[in-house]
Amino acid sequence: MTIKKWLKDVYYDKYGQYLWSKDSTGGSQMIAEVRGWGRLQNEFLNKDNASIFQDEVGKFIADAINEKIQRDLGGDK
Repeated sequence: MTIKKWLKDVYYDKYGQYLWSKDSTGGSQMIAEVRGWGRLQNEFLNKDNASIFQDEVGKFIADAINEKIQRDLGGDK
């Protein structure tokens, strides 16, 4: 197992606030949970905007992981 294999095709699940990685069997493995709701709900005027922001953070993290893996692999999957 390598980091690049473990973190292959990471995606964010906004319903559970989890980051998942697709595995070799076609399933997924949870790799992280996006936290911070206690603080975020107080940073915005309403909880809908806080929830949207939390989802944006989760997608940003997933995109950053995928971009790093692709860069390290030279653009190949």
